[in-house]
Amino acid sequence: MAESGSARAFGRGIRRNEDLKLLTGRALFVDDVQLPGMLHAAFVRSDFAHARLGGVDLAAARRHPGVVAIYAAEDLGDYWQPGPLLVSPPPIARLTFHARTQVPLARGKLRHVGEPIAIVVAEDRYIAEDAAALVGVDAEILPAVVDLERALDPGAPLVHEDLPSNVAAHVIQERGDYAAARSGADVRIQRRFHYDRGAAAAIENRGIIAEWDDRAQELTVWDTTQAPIPIRNGLARMLGLSESQVRVVAPFIGGGFGPKIMMFYPEEVLVPWIAMQLGRPVKWIEDRRENFFATTQERGQIHDTELAIMKDGTIVGVKDEFLHDTGAYDPYGLTVPINSQCTLLGPYEIPNYSSEFRAVFTNKTIVTPVR
Repeated sequence: MAESGSARAFGRGIRRNEDLKLLTGRALFVDDVQLPGMLHAAFVRSDFAHARLGGVDLAAARRHPGVVAIYAAEDLGDYWQPGPLLVSPPPIARLTFHARTQVPLARGKLRHVGEPIAIVVAEDRYIAEDAAALVGVDAEILPAVVDLERALDPGAPLVHEDLPSNVAAHVIQERGDYAAARSGADVRIQRRFHYDRGAAAAIENRGIIAEWDDRAQELTVWDTTQAPIPIRNGLARMLGLSESQVRVVAPFIGGGFGPKIMMFYPEEVLVPWIAMQLGRPVKWIEDRRENFFATTQERGQIHDTELAIMKDGTIVGVKDEFLHDTGAYDPYGLTVPINSQCTLLGPYEIPNYSSEFRAVFTNKTIVTPVR
């Protein structure tokens, strides 16, 4: 069917519709949103990788001039619940998985540096930060689990004490017969590969603003998310609202790279709830220091790999066993290590492949896909 001249796009330069706003400074980012009567939030976060949380003293912070409200885990009532499992593991026959999702505010135990303990809401961010510094935290420091291999030692400290070990998951997948390929190979090469953790560190940190319209019974959220629909649906379920009562606005994003996709961070769970409790808009913007331990990071892995190779250079088999650092919680399921497992061979046609991994809980920030 012939295309009309006005509808034809192939072969023509298409003007990007976002450039003018960005280049002239008129693009709206979350931090640009200003609302009448808006309050500002700051978090009290763990200074410890692993500790027993004895108590949280909010009295001095509550008395600080300009503080409107302050919450620890006990103040959330029934709203205190572990977050959702965002991605369930696929149907793999030899798969064991222990889901432990993040909580909005720590209760009983601190599992990584930066884990939220309390949230202060005040007339401005300066007051909120000053009041947060007055919160007393009673913590008994515990040995931290930071080394992947030592985390699996008998008697190692447990990140989650309701589990028998720090193994979050164990998965085996195979294709062909690696043992036969190995025995028939001319050359076998064994290597160990360490992949250290990293941070996405987007130019724009995370942020969220929530406004509850009591008259219309509608919640509006401005969020640095690249998945507004899952955030809307999840918030509606958590807050007991219909999806039509929740509107999530995802304005311009100053870089994402993975950590801003489909996550349910404690801040996204708490700020809308607090806005509804107080009847005033609430704003939280992550600072750069928070970004390094409160925003999800990319994988840390140790691979022990063996290649079975013929003299003509043909790779006839690969065996890979690896440990995956999932951090203190695993809300993204096994997305990252299974992606590593399934893409390790790259573009090569290798008929025999054996892969086994263990995902390991550590006292570190959560891991999610990062590109």
